[in-house]
Amino acid sequence: MARRKKPLSKRLASLGLFIVIALFVFNFNFLLKKGLILVGIADLNWTSIARIDVDMDQSLEKQAVVFAYNNTVIISANNEIKLYDEYGQMINARKITSDNTKIIGMDEYFVVADLLQGNIFILDYSGKTVGQIDNLGTIQDIISTKNNYFVVITLNNQLNVYDSDGVLNSNVQLPEGELLGLDLSSDRAQVITTILSSDKYQYNSKIITYSMKDNLMIGGHNNYSSIVYGAKVYNDHIMIVDTEGQHAYRIGDSEEYTWEKLREGELQYFEIDQNGSIYELTKVENFTDTIYKLIATTKDGKEIFSSELNQQFTKIVLTAGKVLLQNDRILEIYSSDGILLASYESNKKINDVEWLNSERLIIEYNDYTEILELAY
Repeated sequence: MARRKKPLSKRLASLGLFIVIALFVFNFNFLLKKGLILVGIADLNWTSIARIDVDMDQSLEKQAVVFAYNNTVIISANNEIKLYDEYGQMINARKITSDNTKIIGMDEYFVVADLLQGNIFILDYSGKTVGQIDNLGTIQDIISTKNNYFVVITLNNQLNVYDSDGVLNSNVQLPEGELLGLDLSSDRAQVITTILSSDKYQYNSKIITYSMKDNLMIGGHNNYSSIVYGAKVYNDHIMIVDTEGQHAYRIGDSEEYTWEKLREGELQYFEIDQNGSIYELTKVENFTDTIYKLIATTKDGKEIFSSELNQQFTKIVLTAGKVLLQNDRILEIYSSDGILLASYESNKKINDVEWLNSERLIIEYNDYTEILELAY
């Protein structure tokens, strides 16, 4: 008599159970360590992957520009661009002509912009030039958009959209004033600008959202009474961080807030992630002491967590599931729900830090850059 096979659903369930058991057995130490970290019993380990020496322009005392994107470290110094992989191995080096550089990353390319002269180089991640723009004049800001496009704001508040060949695709004239912020929606279909103007009586902020498809204004505040530090498009809402606190309103309906949350104390630094969550460093001064906090709020204005800090931090750097705090000596890494995962103290002054990927970061010192890995 032929042996009857088990039904397909039971065979798949058995296979799934086997995979779960195998993963647990062979990754037991990893899972145990991760669990201990999350409950605060153990710490993440720090492993130094590589150290990249940086040649500074000693005569001008200009700090190198260090940038991380696409698992690539890009360093601009002494009119030269050097590319390194995530292990610190050099990929390529090439000369450029740039006095005041900003670097932005795109999916397949990155852009090196001379902010004073307006010379822009578009390169792939092997260091090959694929496009170039010359003599735009002073650039206020530059950011990447979807499909390897990028946006440039010129000194006269012209918003220009270029493709990866350096071809101008569209432009919009922004209102007069000082550009405070430039941001894109998560689908990179809308760009939001924050512009500060003033007269002898008061400051006035303008928050204007444009469609990247047809370059038309689709909403905004033309007379925002508080100074806006930053704003972000999330789905059909604008998330705002200003002098008073946090606010949100629906695009096209700038008269009423969807929600608002007033701030206790003074804002020190903030970041808004791709999910619309807002992370703030604040300082509250009492009669007897000063309290520093890290506070996280959802896109709906609900508090995720509020943690008192042992010291002042000056920067927040976000990656998927992690929040990194930095000052000039110490780094602290929290989970996105407020659990302290790791801390790192340097014996040298830290100039800057960026995530290279979700497990590796780069620390910038005066004379070298170090790649560190968080190991469970």
